[in-house]
This record gives sequence, structure tokens and C-alpha cells, in this order.
Amino acid sequence: MAFRKPKSSEHRTASKWEDWISRTRQELASIGLPPEVYLDQAHWRDFLENGGLDWHTSSGFSFELLLAGQLAALHRFLEREYGEAERIPPLLGWVRVRCGYE
Repeated sequence: MAFRKPKSSEHRTASKWEDWISRTRQELASIGLPPEVYLDQAHWRDFLENGGLDWHTSSGFSFELLLAGQLAALHRFLEREYGEAERIPPLLGWVRVRCGYE
């Protein structure tokens, strides 16, 4: 009798990321975010935590370089995706301040 190993939580996490990025990639690009910030889950986490890529090689992009309309679009996106989270990412807090919501 053969036993199958259950899929690891790492596999489930990767699958959730693939589903999420497939659903949101076009919106992220339309906001004006460069692909380097959503290249993979680690890059996206870096962006959420630092407002740019501090832990990865980067072109130097930071959310602070976004124009007012792009910043407002990023704010709407982050509120929808993370606004109700138990722990909001630092980027959402900074964007709220820049947009005048805090």
C-alpha cells in the first residue's frame, strides 16, 4: 500500500500567491507599479513592509515616486486587499498619511 504525503503549506501558500497575482497583476501595472515589486511573493512583501525594495535588488522605485492619481489608486487597492487585516502592512499606513486619511 502506498501512502501519499499531504501537500505542504508551502505549496498552498505558493498556489494562493499565484491565484492572487493572476487576479491583480493588471491592476498593479495600471496603478504604475513596476513589475519588480510584484515579481514574486518575497518582492511583494518587501514592498509592503518598506515602500520599496530594501531586501532585493531594485531600480530604486519607491511608492513616494507615484503621482497623486497613482497614489490614490494604490490606496484604494491596499484598502481593499489589506484594510481589514489584523495587521495592516506599513505601506498602507504610509499611503493613508500621504493621501491625508490619517
